[in-house]
Amino acid sequence: MKNVYLFTVLLGVLFFSCSNDDDNPSSINTCEALAEVIYEEDFNAISTANYEVTEIALNDECLEITIRSSGCEPESWEMNLYSVDAFYTVFPLQRVVKIELINEQLCQAVFQKTVSFNLTPFQVDGQNEIPLTIEGWDEQIIYAY
Repeated sequence: MKNVYLFTVLLGVLFFSCSNDDDNPSSINTCEALAEVIYEEDFNAISTANYEVTEIALNDECLEITIRSSGCEPESWEMNLYSVDAFYTVFPLQRVVKIELINEQLCQAVFQKTVSFNLTPFQVDGQNEIPLTIEGWDEQIIYAY
């Protein structure tokens, strides 16, 4: 009887000591890719002439970007989101952002592709939001964190 009681107590301790991080939505990363901060020289070399931005939506930590470009099929396209640590001289600090599309296809069909980027690398210490000016998009996006 003593063993059954001990087993029940140990099983209860084990059951109640477990935690479920899935209940915390902030621990779930639903973004497809990670935005990056790069050197200014590399940033300036990014061409933005091979696509058109058609839609941008901010969902928590993810920035969903839809672009249109010519090609054979969009599944092989690579999209990256970059900024630099060279800020505008205004407060609050703002980021200039570029989308890089790597598309080496020579077809003339036009497709769209949407990718969501985790904006965590764009956060700035001492601020709880940062305005993003995205090349090819007329509206400034306010990323609050």
